[in-house]
Amino acid sequence: MRHRKQVKPVWGLVEVVADTLRRRRLLAGDDAVLVALSGGADSTALVAVLAALRDDGRLKSVSALHVDHGLRAGGDLDAACARATCALLAVPFRSVRVEVGSGNVQAAARRARYRALRAEAGRTGAARIATGHTRSDQAETFLLRALRGAGARGLSAIPPRRGSIVRPLIDAGRDEILAYLGLRGLRWREDPSNATPRFARNAVRLELVPVLRRLEPRFERALARAADLLRDDERALARRAAAVVGGGPSADVAALLAEPRAVRRRAVRALWREVSGGARALPAARVDEVLALCVRGRPGQISLPGGLEARAAYGRLTVRCAPTGEVRAAAVEVAGPGSYRFGAFAVDVDVAGGGSEPGVHWPLFIRGRCPGDRIRPERGRGGKKLKAWLIDRKVARDRRDGLVVVADGAGNVLALPELGIRSAEAGSLRVTVRRAPEP
Repeated sequence: MRHRKQVKPVWGLVEVVADTLRRRRLLAGDDAVLVALSGGADSTALVAVLAALRDDGRLKSVSALHVDHGLRAGGDLDAACARATCALLAVPFRSVRVEVGSGNVQAAARRARYRALRAEAGRTGAARIATGHTRSDQAETFLLRALRGAGARGLSAIPPRRGSIVRPLIDAGRDEILAYLGLRGLRWREDPSNATPRFARNAVRLELVPVLRRLEPRFERALARAADLLRDDERALARRAAAVVGGGPSADVAALLAEPRAVRRRAVRALWREVSGGARALPAARVDEVLALCVRGRPGQISLPGGLEARAAYGRLTVRCAPTGEVRAAAVEVAGPGSYRFGAFAVDVDVAGGGSEPGVHWPLFIRGRCPGDRIRPERGRGGKKLKAWLIDRKVARDRRDGLVVVADGAGNVLALPELGIRSAEAGSLRVTVRRAPEP
């Protein structure tokens, strides 16, 4: 005799979400939460469940924002449906129109949407922004990334929480969502683009998921659990990699190579994020190229996206902006304190106390390094050729050739502002260098 599958009552969705909020530490009872409400099924169920928790006294307040990207007809109808739902639930509601930038339309729309949500959260004082991602979305994301060959970071899929963004429905499947909406009698809008397999996610949902469900009815739960386990592994490995890097743009090569390959890769990506700002992930092939620099045991560098480079030299791996050679511009005469343009740099020259002391003999000159330059550092012993002094301090050759030099009329090097070095002859001189703004 076959046993009928036991299904939780759909009203139990509120308790499923309450358990997710508690177990995953997404929201506390005194939090004000803003819901990203598209008007679709998932976000409609989300605002209804959170409103129920608010009415039970388990959340402080709930509000909603509908973002119209202006990409298809029917945006006004979506907003009207979302507004009617919020009126029924006594949830404060607002709708805004955003401009979507060029390039990848989906990515640009996502960026515009989150900008609008963060602005609204700031306006309303919401501590958290809740989005309607479900366990079904989690499984689809896992499958898409697995097909692209992702590692643990990618297969972690959708994090239940990222900063102020939380996903209260992450442990609920789409079938549970639709059943809950039906029982509550809530209306929602369907995005027509969800019905076409032109997009990869839709193809997975429409064509691959039905096959997997026939093979294993609980496959969504299995993939969501795998994503949770991989996320734990990723966090542990990332913490170990961060200890190797130490939060800066460089790492000790010997310490890096002593780690397992999984940690090395994450250390390289940590260096990349530190310098690049994390706008894009560094491709796996480039990560392997950077590690190859460290293994070969001699100085070298490779170019990276975004005008950056990785260099291994003197026992350090460094990710930095690639030298541009812009300091080979003609020397600039410095008649007195002020800001001077030198190639792509702005060099600020000042005197301590704001006055002109006898120790500074104008004019000075801003230039690149020249053969025969000598320096007598203010805390050093005697003078030395600048080239030899820089080599002693393990300043790489291409870095040496790109330094901004401030010298007096007699050719004495007074300052290397990028290195924070002053000579004994600099007196009260203060020099800083920065990238000049675009003209």
